[in-house]
Amino acid sequence: MSTMQVGFVFSPRILDTLGVSAYNSVRKCLSELVSNGYDADAKAVWVTVPDVIDENALITIEDNGTGMSAADIKDKFLHIGRNRRKAGERTPAGRLVIGSKGIGKLAGFGIAARIRLISWKDGEQSTLTIDRDILDTVEALSNHKLDIVVSKTEHANGTRIELLKLHDQLVLPSSDSIRQHLFTSMPVKPDFTVYVNDILCTSSDTPGIRNDFSQDILELGNVSGFYIVADNRQKAPGLAVRVRGRVVQEPSLFGLDTRTHGFFTAEKIVGEINAEFLDPEHTHGERRDLIKTSRDGFLQESQPVQKFNEWAAEFVKKIVEGVDRSEIEHRTDKLLSTPDVKSRLEKLPAHIRGTASKVVRGIVAKLKTASDDDAKNLIEWVLRYYESNVLKELMNAIAAADLREAEKLGNLIQEWGLTQVNSITGIIQTEIAIIVRLEELVASEKTEEIDLHKLIESNLWLVKEGLELWASDKPLKRLLDTQLDTVYRGREAIRPDLVC
Repeated sequence: MSTMQVGFVFSPRILDTLGVSAYNSVRKCLSELVSNGYDADAKAVWVTVPDVIDENALITIEDNGTGMSAADIKDKFLHIGRNRRKAGERTPAGRLVIGSKGIGKLAGFGIAARIRLISWKDGEQSTLTIDRDILDTVEALSNHKLDIVVSKTEHANGTRIELLKLHDQLVLPSSDSIRQHLFTSMPVKPDFTVYVNDILCTSSDTPGIRNDFSQDILELGNVSGFYIVADNRQKAPGLAVRVRGRVVQEPSLFGLDTRTHGFFTAEKIVGEINAEFLDPEHTHGERRDLIKTSRDGFLQESQPVQKFNEWAAEFVKKIVEGVDRSEIEHRTDKLLSTPDVKSRLEKLPAHIRGTASKVVRGIVAKLKTASDDDAKNLIEWVLRYYESNVLKELMNAIAAADLREAEKLGNLIQEWGLTQVNSITGIIQTEIAIIVRLEELVASEKTEEIDLHKLIESNLWLVKEGLELWASDKPLKRLLDTQLDTVYRGREAIRPDLVC
């Protein structure tokens, strides 16, 4: 019997498998390379991006961190899979390490075919160049030796990464969008700044109302952050998730169905959640990492991440519902305080005024997506109904009449006969039942806008007497429908639901 010692042989394809292919966009690649500068305790990082891509184009990322010697490059930079996050959680300056787990240093291969590393440390300059196509021609990574060129220098400590031979199909985002991305994705620290084409990356303040929060999630830990209810709809609404100061998950509404909420509220919510327990600084025993190797998301099948997502979904839902209620109250108060509506309500008897106000508030609450003009029109017919109450007018007429006129009215009703009176009573009871149904729909939380439209369409007397004739004219109805289909073709979302 004999024993043969063997070892793994790693093909260059392992680079893609480990995650380099995940950095296939300029933003992702730059985020990772800038984070390496942060982990090197740099005070500043300068990114330079070309205007166009040609054979001479290059992207550079330079920092003023601790720098690397030739030995550092050999033992640390070229150590694929070295996990500083586990080996030494903090940098010499006390920063929590935010870079990827040993693969992010090669993120440049996601958008370029050549990486040149130039690092300055303690009076020495060390330069290393790696070509992707050379690596692809060898059978094993260990078979290809790389040269580190060392020379004397007076350059201050730091590191410069050059990305050359940029991919032909690469799409360069604007410098402004890169600045915004790097500012929002990197830790916000007073001793760390990032520049793109010599312009400082700063926040793009979102106009709106800011709310800060801090909560404890059972069995997970504390979350903190802020959300802004913006004045207008946002291109990328939702809450981003930060861990160790770096954004791991882009803004998300965590599965919220935006169609069930009015005022486009969900699309106005932006903010951040800090959840350090998703990548704790200190651990006891073994645990499974919850963050993807490329640090652009979480492992969704893990139980802590699922619990966090459940909390976040409910948190976002409560935010949106609260803003909806506030918007409804604000809008209703605004509509009811207009001089015309306010004056007409004040002229109604007190007991009728309260009912009318309640009905108006209920209707406005249902019409979240309707314009103010549409809401005013509905308020108009509600007020008209209460103002033209037939019974009230009849009683006022009787009270104002002299005794002989009242007697004439009594004789007329007696001559009219019981049958006719019963018939009129039936009509009144039917209309009252319809009005009661309308009030029930307005009061119900489950009522949708279309339910109100259907009831009004089949009872146009609620809006104005005489419209019944138009509703019964079938040829005219078909003509109107055809015309509306033509006018609103391609704009179905704003097509009127009800035409009188």
